[in-house]
Amino acid sequence: MRKLFWALAGIMVLAALGNLIGGTDTPVRGSVDPAGGSGVVRADIPAAPRFDATLFASASSLNLREAPSMGGRVPTSLKRNTRVLAGERRSGWVLVSAQGQVGWVSDQYLAGAPVEPAISVPAQNQPGYGIVQRQTAASCPSRLYCSQIGSCQEARWYLANCSWGGALDGDGDGVPCEAICR
Repeated sequence: MRKLFWALAGIMVLAALGNLIGGTDTPVRGSVDPAGGSGVVRADIPAAPRFDATLFASASSLNLREAPSMGGRVPTSLKRNTRVLAGERRSGWVLVSAQGQVGWVSDQYLAGAPVEPAISVPAQNQPGYGIVQRQTAASCPSRLYCSQIGSCQEARWYLANCSWGGALDGDGDGVPCEAICR
């Protein structure tokens, strides 16, 4: 019986300490008296979201959604390298605050630091397609991996134009990023 008492007492102390140190995420019960004594209106006030990390949008245009799902309404989008404050995480989605708005974004499009812009590769029917250009620091970002490349066309451009492009062709058959360029 004594062990049970001390176990419950310890849990209660830890719960109280958690609320003192980190607050609580439970809604608060509040009341307002708009008429000066004649009527009290009660309301549940949701806890304010906490934002604990600074991240950056890594996509060229990142949808800020009202709900953590692809079906959530998109009131605005964020440009690449927009600084966001990140909070709650839920099934691959992150609650963020950016540019005075709060919403949900997919966690796969957030980075810990600003990202270099992607290289635009000329389309097949545009002038310059297939021409091997000289590599410059501005045209080749730091080494990328296939998981960071969006299209087969982009992977082929890196293979042809960047000093590290050969690393994208793991088996040496001339086809970069096999999963993308099948």
